[in-house]
Amino acid sequence: MHAPLAVGITALIAFSSGLALWSDQDPGAPHDTARVARATSAFLASLSPALRQQACRPLTDEERTKWHFVPGRYAGVELGALDDEQRELAHGVLQSFLSAAGHAKTKAVMDLENVLHELESRGGRDASHRSVDRYALLVFGEPSDDGTYAVRLQGHHVSLQFVVHDGHVAGQTPQFLGSNPHEVRSGEQRGLRVLGAEEDLARALMLLLDERQLQQAVISETAPRDVMLGPGKPPSALGPRRGLPWQQLSEVQRGVLWRLIEEYATLWHGDFAAAELARIQNGGLDELCFAWAGGRERGEGHYYRIHGNDFAIEYDNTQNDANHVHTVWRDFERDHGGDLLLRHLQEHHGGR
Repeated sequence: MHAPLAVGITALIAFSSGLALWSDQDPGAPHDTARVARATSAFLASLSPALRQQACRPLTDEERTKWHFVPGRYAGVELGALDDEQRELAHGVLQSFLSAAGHAKTKAVMDLENVLHELESRGGRDASHRSVDRYALLVFGEPSDDGTYAVRLQGHHVSLQFVVHDGHVAGQTPQFLGSNPHEVRSGEQRGLRVLGAEEDLARALMLLLDERQLQQAVISETAPRDVMLGPGKPPSALGPRRGLPWQQLSEVQRGVLWRLIEEYATLWHGDFAAAELARIQNGGLDELCFAWAGGRERGEGHYYRIHGNDFAIEYDNTQNDANHVHTVWRDFERDHGGDLLLRHLQEHHGGR
């Protein structure tokens, strides 16, 4: 059987069973955020007063709604400032809200800094800015089982937020992961593609489309230079939904597209991922559109997006000769906790 078709049929089976799984979830129900609060509290308790001051900000701090992914130094306590026990507890915080695969993927993105350091330090050049020690963990508010707080991990190609309101998940976006190089082409990790599934599933879908569907799906022969919903960009930056609508896909094609959405959602721990997928399903799959821009051959710059009523996922691979990926998930209602957290701040903290 042709490989992409096999992928599609396998995804369809997963999709059919997945519909029942996600539809059984109540997106408004309480979730097991207690493990997040306890892991975060244990991490904070391990820090010296000076490190704890770096790691904590009030919910009202303006840093809470700032995010970025370029190399640099970010607010919070950097992993490089921690001893082995504290670093293990920091990863325990991440493991409390990320799935095992999601934690491994995030760590692999961070570890690409070692690849970049090796590449960029050749010839005696200074590549000290390429360091896994520069990823920063920052906590807003006081974590507790039924509390309101936020946790953020940020550094080069990683920006992950987890926001809790009264013990319930209030938001998990903006969610950003990138990879440079997208495919490691030398050294011990040659062939590694940390975000390979995000590319391969989209290509599988494209191969399953007929000519009429391709004409709708391809919105430009040239890919944009980057994702459009990066830091500081409002949802309106995407404009109206364009591309191929869900209702015009076959069941096999829908299976592959759903599996692609799952690849992004299951970065999060099982119950949190299930709630997000249920929200998408309940929000109206018929409104979903898949759009592609750029080349269709490997090695050519390309871009795609999945655009729904209240969310969008973007993937862009154009930089460094199309070997540098940016992905982002934006929720138009729940970025940084959305209106729910704003109301909490206005009612209990006298502002934002």
